[in-house]
Amino acid sequence: MNWKDLPLLFIIRNGGTLVKNTNDDHAKKKTETVTFRLLSKLVEELKKEAELEKINLNAFVSKILSGHMKWGRYERKIGLLPMTKPFVKDAINRMTEEEIVNLAHKIEKDDFTNILVFTKGDQGIDEFIEILHSWLNVAYMQHYIEKGSDSFHFTIQHDLGKKWSLYVKTMVSELAHDVLGKKIQIKTTDSTVSLVFPLD
Repeated sequence: MNWKDLPLLFIIRNGGTLVKNTNDDHAKKKTETVTFRLLSKLVEELKKEAELEKINLNAFVSKILSGHMKWGRYERKIGLLPMTKPFVKDAINRMTEEEIVNLAHKIEKDDFTNILVFTKGDQGIDEFIEILHSWLNVAYMQHYIEKGSDSFHFTIQHDLGKKWSLYVKTMVSELAHDVLGKKIQIKTTDSTVSLVFPLD
């Protein structure tokens, strides 16, 4: 099943996910019961984290494993490094807008296109949306995704300032053009980036 099959609504808040589908039959996915032997201390820590996120232990563990399969297992292979938000905000605010645009172009050409190929193989709209969603999720950037009849609507919220909005705008628009051959609509503010991806 891919993104095109489902009318979707995602709301991501600090790693929490709410998914709504207009057709409950599509929402049902095949599951399998397996058993793992874990240290008692680890299980207790997992339970505490699940309680903090207000989800049950099964959903929390599934979320961790899903995040690893979609993104985490590729991070070191493609050279991604964790950085703190204050560091990123300070670093990007020291740059001129021209430098930010040039940086976004370089990263898009050298790295992010390779991420799409490395993680998904195929490079259709479904794969593009899924990778963008996974990136935003692991980066803990709040975002809202809605699928319309002829487009995907993405809204990203952040507190990194207008220069970060410019960076995301430049990188995603270049990716959409180079990978999908599509021109997307983008609007930005100091704290949001709104994207519209055509489906056809």
